Amino acid sequence: MPRGGKRQGTPGKGYSNRTDLQTNYDNAETSAASGGESQPLPPQKTNQMFPEDSPMLLDPTNRPDDPITSGLSSGPGVGPEVMDPRLEETRQLKRWLPIIEPMLDQEDTPNSVRALVRYIKGT
Repeated sequence: MPRGGKRQGTPGKGYSNRTDLQTNYDNAETSAASGGESQPLPPQKTNQMFPEDSPMLLDPTNRPDDPITSGLSSGPGVGPEVMDPRLEETRQLKRWLPIIEPMLDQEDTPNSVRALVRYIKGT
């Protein structure tokens, strides 16, 4: 067995610059332990994501019609409300602050209510 232990890497993917990693060294151990019969491998997940599947910085954009300022508060394109669909709902909660804020003076008010008021005031 080669030095360095078991093979590490992505199952089912080979490495073009490392031919020694394309050999499954565990077959010798499993076949000897099971009396010479090889055991079937578990089914591979089909929704695995590999590094080469993710977009690169210099790849062309997937949204050529969107302006570069989409999602910002200034410039052409949609604003930050698209990034957080709950933003408008949170803004509507501000009208309830006069009813909720007196609860903050009570000492048994949960910290979650205090955090909610801080969150609503921050938007």
